[in-house]
Amino acid sequence: MIHPSLHAKTQYFLAVAETLSFRKAAQMLGIAQPALSRSIRHLERQFGFPLFERSTRHVALTPAGETLYREAAEAMRRLTRAFARAGAVAQGLSGTVMVGYSTFAATGPMSDVIIEFRKKCPEAQVGLRLLASSEQSEALNEGTIDLGFMMANVSSGPQKSIPISRERLIALVPASHAWAKQRSITLRRMATAPIVIGTASRWRGFRMLVDDMTAAKGVTLNVIEEADDLPVLLQLVRSGFGCTILDASFIPTLPPGIKPLEIKDAKATLDIALAWREDNLSPLTARFIEVARELIRNPTA
Repeated sequence: MIHPSLHAKTQYFLAVAETLSFRKAAQMLGIAQPALSRSIRHLERQFGFPLFERSTRHVALTPAGETLYREAAEAMRRLTRAFARAGAVAQGLSGTVMVGYSTFAATGPMSDVIIEFRKKCPEAQVGLRLLASSEQSEALNEGTIDLGFMMANVSSGPQKSIPISRERLIALVPASHAWAKQRSITLRRMATAPIVIGTASRWRGFRMLVDDMTAAKGVTLNVIEEADDLPVLLQLVRSGFGCTILDASFIPTLPPGIKPLEIKDAKATLDIALAWREDNLSPLTARFIEVARELIRNPTA
């Protein structure tokens, strides 16, 4: 560890080396010239060799002094950068925040929050991990992610959260299906069609939402196929294999061959929350949450 007195004497040495004048260096440092001269002589005694050649008319660096000047100047620049970066991390302005996100969160305001965060904290890095909402909850508890954009009905235990978005549920049917000519459908009508949907293991939060919604209407869907990821699910619908239920945020990105329908009696909504653990809250994570809160309160700001 660098002793504070050595750090100060190194700064004094650099000032004299840059100006080649004890008088100018003392003025620049704001100290008396005799005190500066004593510090330099003490530094030379510590090193055991002279750093400057002195005369009544000029001051010059010795070969050893020139070497020390080059190395010490770079070292001080690095140390200054290190202090600045450490301060930025402590203030939540720098570092890395690991963010989990689900398929359902990707089409919502998540990207806007990340972009705004990067604007306000340009030195910070954001790591993104695609995880199911249930996997995010586990990752938060294990400390492998700092934040999670997840379905609100999955966040649990010691986790805190703020609401990010709310979307209505819709039906998706093949464009070739007879229902594609309609604008809406009921859950009871949907129960008469083959249904493809996300797996209970990877889509647990969504399946819970759909199951609660259909149970409230006394309806059981005819699930004939399950898929882990969304592209496969959409391809099954597009090919005419079955119909499905998603949230309305996916409408703008639907591929050709799929028709969205309103579900008349669907009262449930898909709510996305930003979740974290208070006992794993770094200044940078707190800053990310603050940016998210500001953006949700003022979405057009």
